[in-house]
Amino acid sequence: MYLSNSELRQLDLLKKKKPSDRFLLMAQLIGGQIEVMKAGIKYRSPDMDERELERCLKDRITKIYSLKH
Repeated sequence: MYLSNSELRQLDLLKKKKPSDRFLLMAQLIGGQIEVMKAGIKYRSPDMDERELERCLKDRITKIYSLKH
């Protein structure tokens, strides 16, 4: 797999950041993914209460990050 010039520049910029800054960026990206998943669940099931939403979100995150696929 080859990376585009844009992707190579992004990697170069990331390499120049401190590890703590890269970690913060990663945490922000994951937080954004979780918010998008939440919005999708709410869109498909607008009557779902907060407790069900959290359970559904937890199930999805577990499936995504599980090593048992």
